[in-house]
Parts: sequence; structure tokens; C-alpha cells
Amino acid sequence: MRYTSGGSASKGNTQPIASSDADFKPPVCWYKSFTPAQFEAELQRRYYAAGNDHADTIYNYYYGIRSQMEGIKYHQGDEGSWWVLEYNDSYMNDPTAVCPYQQGWMWQGPGDPAPPAPITPEMLAQAAYKELKLPVPAVKLSPAAQNQKVNLATYVSFGDALGYASLTANLENVWATVVAVPSSLHIDAGTSYASPESCDYVFTPTAGGYSVNSSDASCNITYRKATAVGSTYRMQAQMTWTVTWTPTQAAEPGRGQGLAPGYSTSPQPVTVQEIQTVNR
Repeated sequence: MRYTSGGSASKGNTQPIASSDADFKPPVCWYKSFTPAQFEAELQRRYYAAGNDHADTIYNYYYGIRSQMEGIKYHQGDEGSWWVLEYNDSYMNDPTAVCPYQQGWMWQGPGDPAPPAPITPEMLAQAAYKELKLPVPAVKLSPAAQNQKVNLATYVSFGDALGYASLTANLENVWATVVAVPSSLHIDAGTSYASPESCDYVFTPTAGGYSVNSSDASCNITYRKATAVGSTYRMQAQMTWTVTWTPTQAAEPGRGQGLAPGYSTSPQPVTVQEIQTVNR
């Protein structure tokens, strides 16, 4: 499978999407159609790969399989096709991933039962969703993060408007493009010594993308206690992204079928100081 990232938000500091759906699981495996010549080449590739890795058991296994296939000439000239089980590379190091299919390959002729359904654009979209990376830009604070003041409201914004992030998955001329657009921002003060302790904002579309500026918002965090010398509060910004997909190569923000919203988080240390006044 091949992935191609896009969108202005795919650049810079990014992190894997965190799905709002705790049960989300993209496909672990699927069957891919092979011609007899393609299947012969695939078995030969595995055979030589096992030899190069000095995996004697696997090498001997594929030696025996190739001998059997050469006896039936890989079904060259017969009507039908081979179906070969392939795995999602994202799960290579995930011991909890379970493929529902057991048979590594099968020949399906005209009179045989229908093979398992091959991969679909929706399955590709789910695979691309898991691989999508979202930006984690630091929220711009006013007053500055290192110079917050007790009892003074904290305004939040971004230095630059955020764009959208996209990822296109392609396998055997099947396509799916997943697009994520920032929709809301949750700010957590990182301490109970703030009122309120959190605020939520909505991203608004601008000429350059999507932005947040809380200077006129009804909710802004106000710290009520200074940080101790040498310590900080851990303010965290969590961005929620609206995610959609289309069975195409084109990234189309705001269009397509919905997937579960995703999150990206950006923590930053905040130093809060008492405002010093002089009475005369």
C-alpha cells in the first residue's frame, strides 16, 4: 500500500491522530487478486527473501510449495485467479492485531465459491485514518507563557492559521483520501488554581485556513495562584479535527463521508507571577 500526505497542516511538527472512537480498528488484512504469473513471482520473492534472511524453515517451506506449484504450472492458462492474503504494515509490531482469515492463498476458478471480498475504498480510508498525522503547533498566549500574571485573563490564538491535513491511500488502483479539518480547541489550565480551569473555542475559517483568537471570547482562563520558583503549570491544548473521506485521489476539505473526529494535543509549560504593586 502506498500513502501520500497532503494539505498545509501536514508539514512541521506532527503526531499520529488520536481517534475519538475507542473501538476504531482499521483492517488488519485482506485478499489481493494475482494472475498465475504474478503469483509465481510472489512465491519466488518470498523464497529468496527467506534464503537471504537465513530462515531455513521458511526457506524449505517455500521450496516445497514452489515444487507443488510447478507441478500444476501455477494454473497458467486456466480461467480464474489466485487470491493472496496481505497484511496492513501498520500492524507489523502489534501483537493484539488478529487477521480474520487463515488461508495464505487460494485459487478461485469459475466453479469455486466466491473468494473473500478484496479491499475496498472504505477499508483503504480506515487504513489511511490510522496513519494520518496532525499538526501540534503551540498555542500563542497573551500574556506570554513564561510571563503569565495572577488574576489576569489568558488569551489564546495561533501564530498562523491552521490548514487541513490529508492522506491518500492507494492499492491496486483503489483509492481513498482522508481529510482532517480543525474544528474546535480545548484549553486546560493544568492546575486547579485557575478559574475557569478549561475553556473551549471554535475554529473559524479564514483566507489562510482556520484560526482561533479568544480576545473577545466569553471564556478565558485566569490563573489565581503563582507558580513556585523553578516550577510551571502544564497547560494543554487539545484540537479536535473533523475527518471525512472520499474514494478519490483528490483532497476535498468539507466533503465526503464522515469518520470519527480525531485529536491532536500540544502541551506547554506556563509560568505565573504575582503582579507587584507599590502603594504610596
